[in-house]
Amino acid sequence: MSQTPPPFGAPDQSPYAPQPDQSPYAQQPGQAPYAPPADASPYAPEHGAQPGYGEAQAPFAPGQPYAGGAQQPGRPGSGLAIAAFVIGIVAFLLAWIPIINIVAIVGGIVAVILGALALSKAAKGQAGGKGFAIAGLVLSGIAIVGGILMNVIFGAAISSAVDDAVQESIADTENQLEDLGTDVSAEEETASAAALPLGQSAEVGDYTVTVRSVNPDANEIMADANLYNDAPTNQFVLVEVSVAYHGDAEGDAWLDLNHVFQGADSRQYDWASCDAIEPNSVMDVPTLTAGGTADYQVCMDVPAAAIEGGTVFVEEAFSFDGARAYWAAK
Repeated sequence: MSQTPPPFGAPDQSPYAPQPDQSPYAQQPGQAPYAPPADASPYAPEHGAQPGYGEAQAPFAPGQPYAGGAQQPGRPGSGLAIAAFVIGIVAFLLAWIPIINIVAIVGGIVAVILGALALSKAAKGQAGGKGFAIAGLVLSGIAIVGGILMNVIFGAAISSAVDDAVQESIADTENQLEDLGTDVSAEEETASAAALPLGQSAEVGDYTVTVRSVNPDANEIMADANLYNDAPTNQFVLVEVSVAYHGDAEGDAWLDLNHVFQGADSRQYDWASCDAIEPNSVMDVPTLTAGGTADYQVCMDVPAAAIEGGTVFVEEAFSFDGARAYWAAK
């Protein structure tokens, strides 16, 4: 659009020059400077812009947390189930070791309790680990049953072995009791042939020994002598002995002298064959000094068939020369 040129002779004016008496920034009368339009929103769209849909959202108040989506619930724990599973494994491994599997049985019971609790909670949705709980129950159940069976089998095996050992020991003892004597050598047979008569004395080491009598059937006497005396395996022979000690030191007849019945079966039966206490036992004889004397009894367990024709001899218990004295049994 063209402008009308100024009249001739008029001073040059810039089209943008301020008018006289007018501030270049003078406001119109009655107009408030920078007043916003009435009812205009500070965020209203400019002219020609599309209006917004609905009211603008209010800004978030300070301190108000961001409203996120709904929080997912935490995963249920499975501690009981895992504990049952681990204990079940340990119990299962130990169940096959005798004696030690007692621990496995106790552990299996604990695992069963924990597994049952874990399975119950898992069924209610209060806990997880249902698979661990079931595995723990199975393993612990096998451990309990296996441990009990192993103990029963092991106990039966031990009992059988003990019974066999006891029976064998009894059989050996019976054989020994039936054969209490030892064999007699030819020299001993010859020596017994020169046996002294009862009541005669002989020198044996530091003792003067006299066999006064031999009772070939002393079962009743021995039974009455002590309440705890058992019946003989064969037959009790009771020998009456008198000694006089003449050594330089002290003497104990039960320790220094050995008393033996030599049977007609050519076997010897010493005082150890008699498992009973005599009425006047040699064990009751006190220690003797020079000149001391004592009377006592010694019993032997001898087969009845070997008594007739037998002899009794007394020898030093700790001697290497084999010196002994024989007496006829009757």
